[in-house]
Amino acid sequence: MTGIAQHQTIPHHVLGFLERQLKVGVCWVNLAEKRMAWSEGMFDLFGFERSVRPSREALLDRMHPRDRQDRERVNVALQNRISFDDTFRIILGDRRVRWVRAYGEFLVDDQGRANALLVLMADATADQNRNHLLCAGARYLQAIARLSKATVTIAAPDGKVTNVLYQQPFGRSVSVLGTRWIDWVDPDDRGGMLKIWRDAVSRGEEFRTEVRVRFPDGALSWRQIHVAPIRSAEGAIAEWLALSFDIDNDRTGQALLNPARPATGTQLRVARTMLRLSVQRLSELTGVSIAVIRRLEELDGVSRDGSAESGRLRAELENRGAVFIFPNNLKPTVTLR
Repeated sequence: MTGIAQHQTIPHHVLGFLERQLKVGVCWVNLAEKRMAWSEGMFDLFGFERSVRPSREALLDRMHPRDRQDRERVNVALQNRISFDDTFRIILGDRRVRWVRAYGEFLVDDQGRANALLVLMADATADQNRNHLLCAGARYLQAIARLSKATVTIAAPDGKVTNVLYQQPFGRSVSVLGTRWIDWVDPDDRGGMLKIWRDAVSRGEEFRTEVRVRFPDGALSWRQIHVAPIRSAEGAIAEWLALSFDIDNDRTGQALLNPARPATGTQLRVARTMLRLSVQRLSELTGVSIAVIRRLEELDGVSRDGSAESGRLRAELENRGAVFIFPNNLKPTVTLR
């Protein structure tokens, strides 16, 4: 073969085909002449007839009124001759709304002065819809965390934490993002937790367990964890979703003995009986009348009034060895020390 091959340009109809397939268009502005030109894709993207004269006014006329009013950032970029990346909505002739993303770059002459603006515009509707779904998903997770009073954690397949909704104190103001969730489990519990985790991974199933979480300051706290896999379209585990419930008070017994919680009538009656105190003797010890004591003890629940008298009765009974217990999801009860 002899000679030098000539450079070939891409045929115009090929560029048009690419624009249609990619849903993009190109806007070119000659800054010196203040003249604008559009590619064929621009007309299709904005739903313009070919008879429309390319102009900034025509583009703004298609733009959603709310986005048209918020052009300061782009205007500053245009004035300072710097590149920009902007996303806005347009309203087509049939009233459909389309999202458009615009990438603007200035071209310079030999002296380094901007003489043209080249803007690539692309249909971003699908991306915006996906972002909307992601935002909606985040709001749902926040609602789940709020209603269940749990910390919602999302982790990669290898256990690396990618997102945490702090509905409970989880990290004592220390970010857990990027760490592996197993690093937060107390070393004494890691062996059992890893076994449960590996079994769940091999089966691809959800699991639940109770572990102690050790914070950077050395504090320990019990958590009940419910973990479920989130699968990709191909069936592989893409993420893990975990709900972490604070059960430290229940496991350590701190929630069982709640001095601020009013005693029920049943508890007062049982405590007095277990201590073998008569109503008259309890009245003498507390200064609460016999009639009030009997009225309070007749209630299975808590009296709407008489809280002061109930408090005095509980204090006296506790001084004599009664222990008032308030287990979660069970009726309040009483025992002796």
